[in-house]
Amino acid sequence: MSFVPHTSFAWRIWRHLVRTEVAYFAVPASPPHVDVLKLCDLPAPYPNVANEYRPTILIDLTQPEDALLAAVNAHTRKVLRQAVREGVTVASVLPLNQAIWDHFLESYWKLWRRKANAGALGIGQIRDLIAQHRFELTVSRSAEGHILSWHAYVRTPERVRLHTTISDMDPTRDSKWNNMVGRAHRLHHWQDMLRFKADGVKIYDFGGVYRGTEDREQINIAHFKQSFGGYFADTYDAVVPLTLKGRLALTLIAHVGADFRSGGKTAGAPA
Repeated sequence: MSFVPHTSFAWRIWRHLVRTEVAYFAVPASPPHVDVLKLCDLPAPYPNVANEYRPTILIDLTQPEDALLAAVNAHTRKVLRQAVREGVTVASVLPLNQAIWDHFLESYWKLWRRKANAGALGIGQIRDLIAQHRFELTVSRSAEGHILSWHAYVRTPERVRLHTTISDMDPTRDSKWNNMVGRAHRLHHWQDMLRFKADGVKIYDFGGVYRGTEDREQINIAHFKQSFGGYFADTYDAVVPLTLKGRLALTLIAHVGADFRSGGKTAGAPA
């Protein structure tokens, strides 16, 4: 049996009782026989339900590699070359196993302690994606083999969307280390784009972008994503009850915490 991450017992019972299907990028051609349909990253709002607006940046991977690189700003191109000279490498770490997952979780909780707005990891969503063969995990490593960044993706044949990024930035370490991590993170995106392009993927989705003017950290992240070129796009998430049980379930789950909805905290989480 292939590896699947551990989720909370309550979440597993919930999924057993409330049949749920998750679809990405488009509405299924025919309604599935489930209680709840979750729709992610739609190009237009789904009618007659509440939609969550999710602006993002998309990269057209059907362009020639030279055109993709030309769209990257000059500073980022320089950083990419420097990271290559430093011996940074990027690779997929699938298939998953417990050791890789534990290392990924450890890195996530380190980020969670450092950033108050890191949010829930979405372990239940990742479990579903693994079962559907739609989850991909990649890493960048230093020349010495140290993991500098993680990228988790939702993958379909024609589109990938960034699910989670984690970099080993560390305020307790010097600027030399953190600058190297920043360079590795940029090369990580670029090499992932080229590998997905080679596999026939047409769209690289940065998984959301801040369009506001008040949160300085989010503005900096948005500038980082814009440095790769691409174009802004509007996407929408919606949750659609298809049965009476589904409507009752959504009313109930609105009153529970994000940890439960995302699959629950796992071993290694801070108390």
